[in-house]
Amino acid sequence: MKKFLLIGILFLSACATVSTPPPEWNAVSSSLESEYTPYLKKGSGKISGQAFLTQRGGGVVKAAGRNVTLDPATSVGNEWWGKAGVVWQFKSLTPSSPNFHKARKVAVADADGRFKFSNLPDGEYYVRTEVTWLAGSMQGGLVGAKVKVENGATIEVILNQFAK
Repeated sequence: MKKFLLIGILFLSACATVSTPPPEWNAVSSSLESEYTPYLKKGSGKISGQAFLTQRGGGVVKAAGRNVTLDPATSVGNEWWGKAGVVWQFKSLTPSSPNFHKARKVAVADADGRFKFSNLPDGEYYVRTEVTWLAGSMQGGLVGAKVKVENGATIEVILNQFAK
């Protein structure tokens, strides 16, 4: 029994010291950059929503004062989402694409975790923020979703699940 316990402790210690290397981004080309052209124009769509997480005990923690990012779901955006957008460790990493940075929109969530983006062209977007709190250690994480704006509509989104 002691042998298994010791192996388990060593395994957990080894896992704690292993770090995942940062993502390597695909090369950015002019054709990939051109996918951002429609997203760099003014549109009539809107995305509004609220970000929060529910604690095990039933308490609700809102994304008050947190930056909410909105990124077009282009080839570069899809790669970012899969490699860094949903990974806490890499939450601040972005690809080297100039148009990724030009097209990114940022809003600050209000005291209730509500946010709004206006003048959006039609298309698909990733909306993401973080909801964290301290309870002995940091709890919570990234919340996000992929949303689609069509025909200048207003889209309502609730971000209350960990980003996938």
